[in-house]
Amino acid sequence: MLSSRQKLILKAVIETYVKDAVPVGSKYLTQLPHLNFSSATIRYDMQVLEELGFLEKTHTSSGRIPSEKGYRYYVDHLFTRNEDVVDTFPLIDKVFDRHKLARERAVEEAIRLLSDLTNYTALAVGPSGEDSIIKRIDFIPLSDKEAVILIVTDKGQVQHQNIRIPEEITMSHIKEVITTLDDLLKDKYLEDASKILQLTFAKKEVMNLMEYQVQLIDSFISAFSKFAEENFYLSGLTNVFDEPEFTNVKRVKQFVDMLDRRELIKLIGKNERLTVKFASDIEVMPLANTTVISIPYRISETEHGTIAVLGPTRMEYSRVIPLLEYIASNIGKLYKK
Repeated sequence: MLSSRQKLILKAVIETYVKDAVPVGSKYLTQLPHLNFSSATIRYDMQVLEELGFLEKTHTSSGRIPSEKGYRYYVDHLFTRNEDVVDTFPLIDKVFDRHKLARERAVEEAIRLLSDLTNYTALAVGPSGEDSIIKRIDFIPLSDKEAVILIVTDKGQVQHQNIRIPEEITMSHIKEVITTLDDLLKDKYLEDASKILQLTFAKKEVMNLMEYQVQLIDSFISAFSKFAEENFYLSGLTNVFDEPEFTNVKRVKQFVDMLDRRELIKLIGKNERLTVKFASDIEVMPLANTTVISIPYRISETEHGTIAVLGPTRMEYSRVIPLLEYIASNIGKLYKK
């Protein structure tokens, strides 16, 4: 159990280190107006905080830096939301007002703005489509040799894929294939569609109509995958590389590969509330001194998404958390409209 004075000192050390990225010494802390204690008293409490695992001593300075345990305690008990953040809310409002009828564009721009405001990597996972059911597959002819495949789900999601029609194939052939695929996939879960299409029996069904089936199935698989791909947004990937914690080239490459494999995305999508995860909480995280703050937004009982910020553990939590909360609230309202 930390004393009130120790809590004040821990809070001051963390917020000073977040700002300057320089180990904090007792002499500096005595200059803070809310720490009107002697240097010896502060030095003693810093030693206690170090022994308890909340602070760490570096080899290059007599000052101390926060440990992961210290940051965790700070996030759970000590941090306060920065009231100045509300000054940035009009910028966020402007994004959503500008794209009321194009929610995907609004989410994309909001994530880009979040990255710019925090200077960290921001990402979002759109509403989950795993439990969506295919209700209709159709196509719209654009010309004699070009058409658009349409896939519609029970949640109103619509995806399209442009296709080119070879010279030897007629539009009536395409209609027959679309009818066959519609019969095959109607009322099936979206997440199962690609697997079904790749099964041998599915290919045989279409092969009875024409050799064009392979290319067409590939087009369908591409369209289905877009449901997941286009609901993923990432901005400011390289922002974190400006931080002193991200200097190891090998680890940075592992980090980029991890995001590409979407392993981190699977992790953050499961949270039911604002969650702060440190490197030791994340099995797929190759970088130490890294934190992911995520918050869900809910559209309905079955549909939800998540937005998150990834950056150094030395993160400005007092600004990042209220920004995430405000953007998540606006995204939820946008989808409900």
